[in-house]
Amino acid sequence: MNDYQSAITATGAILEPYDSDKRFPVYGFGGLVNGVVNHCFPLTFDPSQPEVEGVNGIMSAYSNSFQFVQLHGPTMFAPLVHQAAAIAQTFSTPSEQGVGSLKYFVLLIITDGAIMDMQQTIDELVQASTLPLSIIIVAVGNADFTAMNALDADGKVLIDSRRQRAARDIVQFVPFNQFRRNPARLAKETLAEVPTQLLEYFNMKGIQPRTPVQRAGTSHLINNASNRGMSVESMESMAPSSQQV
Repeated sequence: MNDYQSAITATGAILEPYDSDKRFPVYGFGGLVNGVVNHCFPLTFDPSQPEVEGVNGIMSAYSNSFQFVQLHGPTMFAPLVHQAAAIAQTFSTPSEQGVGSLKYFVLLIITDGAIMDMQQTIDELVQASTLPLSIIIVAVGNADFTAMNALDADGKVLIDSRRQRAARDIVQFVPFNQFRRNPARLAKETLAEVPTQLLEYFNMKGIQPRTPVQRAGTSHLINNASNRGMSVESMESMAPSSQQV
């Protein structure tokens, strides 16, 4: 099992229980697909159906992708963030989500390369900061990941190229190698900021917590639109995983 597979298995097992239907859109990045470098492509190779079943499905999609993809740099995050934001945009206000179908998204990025499109990624993160979205970046290997910490704006505010400030911090950076032998610590680090980010989004949008009675019986409502969502009880991650080695 390589570092990617270890990270997919470990972090996927942490995030999977928060998703109701256990179906995940999975995207690759940093790959040569049909002779063209692509920084956001479905690992199912079917744009109309990017989802797979559970962590096992992610692992299978990752392994099978090497039949069709030649790994290629540079490491670029902006297209992935843009794709995740486009999905979350559909559910960006309570009125759009409807009663009983609140959704919040988590984009899981697994990478072994130093980011090369920092400013474009910051621009996308600032735009996405008003959406129901959190991003967990899991770094594997021994590359210089210093820049990743800059995206995890703890105590700071990201500012884009137009001098627009992020509405909130939506990124958590996890250096996988530091915690790979300590599952409890890995789980803690992976989920460390998501609850606060979720509450900040709800506060920003004026969304009030539902009572236990209001929450009862709503699990069947979370699978609408394109089946990519989360109720306030369930979380979905997208795990781009076919990155350069």
